[in-house]
Amino acid sequence: MNQQSVVPPSLDPLDFNGLRNWSLLLFISLVLFLFSSRLPINSLSDNMAHSTWMKFYEDNGESTASGWPGETRSALTFDEQMILEVRRTWDTQNSEEGLAGSTLRNLRSIAGITTHLSEGFAVLLVLFLTWGITYWRPQLKRFRTPLKGALAGAISAGILARLLKIGFGRGRPNELIYRSFPDWEPMSLENNHNSLPSGHATATGVLVMLLSMLFPRWTPLWCVLGVWLCSTRVFTADHWPSDTVIGFILGAFFVVLWTSILERQEERNQSSISSR
Repeated sequence: MNQQSVVPPSLDPLDFNGLRNWSLLLFISLVLFLFSSRLPINSLSDNMAHSTWMKFYEDNGESTASGWPGETRSALTFDEQMILEVRRTWDTQNSEEGLAGSTLRNLRSIAGITTHLSEGFAVLLVLFLTWGITYWRPQLKRFRTPLKGALAGAISAGILARLLKIGFGRGRPNELIYRSFPDWEPMSLENNHNSLPSGHATATGVLVMLLSMLFPRWTPLWCVLGVWLCSTRVFTADHWPSDTVIGFILGAFFVVLWTSILERQEERNQSSISSR
């Protein structure tokens, strides 16, 4: 592999070590997903977030009565608890306790604006324009292949994310907040059941991986940016926390996959030319 490759061997899915690391990362992500979405760990006893949601539902719920979480459940999952904590920031009174204080409300306001930075079409447009600039400014030529890889990765990951959304049919947090039923409807085309994975988180994974390849020294900063952009989808109650984990991994993987493929292709082309 070319020494100038921007893809670290440890993350190259076409290399054994890289594929092993991605497999491990996928396994960890699936474990986190199951833990967050399926394991009840937050007791309903003295649960302020749940209590305030029930009061909210009496006035705003779309069903006549709340049937969730049911008589057989005594605890909430991490996903459910976090969404109910975020919902508390909608209240204007008695919301100074716990996680739903003024800091969380301020973060939610900021999230409502910054979440648009990871819009899929916006990310694609920025990548395409930046890729075009590399042909106009020769000194940026080294960015050309990673940008092409990011473009191909964004498109591939976006298509797969859309298919997974339809296939899984996971209800968005609004299904819980307003309808008291966080259900799953596989093969659903309804937007309210297209929660998993998060498309914004997928685009965020594309951005973070591209920036980390181009400017590896700043990788911790890009990771912080990625965590924040994924968190905005939870703060705005558009996605469950576990949706963003799967989406982020999906976007990041396809970027390094396509970049690695394109680099190998360029290396073969250069070898073919030099051998003539």
